[in-house]
Amino acid sequence: MLAFGLLAGCESRKAPAPAPPSAAPAALAPAVLDSAHKLLQTRREDEAERLLTETVRQHPDNAALLNLLGAALVERSQFAAAEVRFRRAAELDSTLADPWARLGWLLYESQGKAVEAKQLLQRALAIDPDHERARYTLGLVYQREGVLDSAAMAFADLLARIPSAEAHRQLGLVYLRQGALEQATAALREAERWWPYDPQVLVGLGQAMARRGKADSARALLAKAERLRQEEEELRPLRAAAERYPDQPQPHFNLGVAYVRMGRTDLAQRQYWHAIEVAPSYGLAYQGLGSLALAAGDIERAEGLLRAAIARDSTLAAAHGNLGLIYYGTGRLAVAVERLEIAIRHAPEDARLRANAARAYLEFGRAAEAQEAALWALAGDPSLHEVRELLGDAHALAGELEQALGHWRQAAEATGGDSSLTAKIARAERALATGR
Repeated sequence: MLAFGLLAGCESRKAPAPAPPSAAPAALAPAVLDSAHKLLQTRREDEAERLLTETVRQHPDNAALLNLLGAALVERSQFAAAEVRFRRAAELDSTLADPWARLGWLLYESQGKAVEAKQLLQRALAIDPDHERARYTLGLVYQREGVLDSAAMAFADLLARIPSAEAHRQLGLVYLRQGALEQATAALREAERWWPYDPQVLVGLGQAMARRGKADSARALLAKAERLRQEEEELRPLRAAAERYPDQPQPHFNLGVAYVRMGRTDLAQRQYWHAIEVAPSYGLAYQGLGSLALAAGDIERAEGLLRAAIARDSTLAAAHGNLGLIYYGTGRLAVAVERLEIAIRHAPEDARLRANAARAYLEFGRAAEAQEAALWALAGDPSLHEVRELLGDAHALAGELEQALGHWRQAAEATGGDSSLTAKIARAERALATGR
């Protein structure tokens, strides 16, 4: 399938909508154009084609409709039919640059007609010098044909008009092929600044560093590029679901969770807010935003968001648990314990919640409950060695020094022991030896 979306594969910019027709269409046409755009953006090309085909029957001389129908047909791999629609749209309205731009790319990609494609793209730019798709595509054609000076000029001209990550990337890759390593590095660094998740940019930077004799930097960049490629594979179906079901909160939330796991917190926040926009009562998105705010140290904002999450869904264990952590950290022990107990009721298998509850019980002086919570936590996750130390602390609080020492020693064996744990062990050993 031809990739007709401008600058595809990057979230920093969206393709521009086709210019409006010069003659005012019937009132129905603008609404259809808007609906068809949304269908194409959500990868529902078959529905877009049906809608546009039916509307074109009613408005056969509407250039904007024909242009968008051509785009839908391209996505359906109906290239010959798409070419007819683009040519007809351009014939009907000589002020439209977009049909020429789309037609140029279609002829190059589907038929390899580089000369004609460049002529059509230049014609589009003569109509609209700021047409982003036409200028970017012209640069790509020159780049693929090996006319690197012209490709560099096209991308540089585009950047002077409409800066974007994609144009910086392509300009950097052209410079790399020309051997202009400093210019390539600068352009690719700028692309990375715009969009830090593009593996192709990192590969280009790695190649530039290798050719400049910086082998260690090159290896690090190429390893990061490979990690990003693997992440993109994981993200692709999640993005597709969010695009296909833009009015449902769950796909946006799922994509946000994946972004959090990958450390892309800015994109995670964007997806959580998308979920809230389409479903203001969706508590999970507020919970996700609250957890991110808490991790960033914005306690006041985190507390507000977590309260909003619970107001919409009182069963959200993580929201209760994180509120408990906030209350614990700000010295509100009674409400901290209350929140953690609520969280545990909703997620009794969560070892971290049990561990946090054990810590709060200890602070409150409730040794027996701290022991119980710590044992539950260790049963759920034996790798929580800090909980082993907490369990020792709970036994010490209850006056059970031998049991405390046993747990502290186990914790020290597993972790190496920090100075405070080592000191506790030494004090316990002396106390047991002297009977004090």
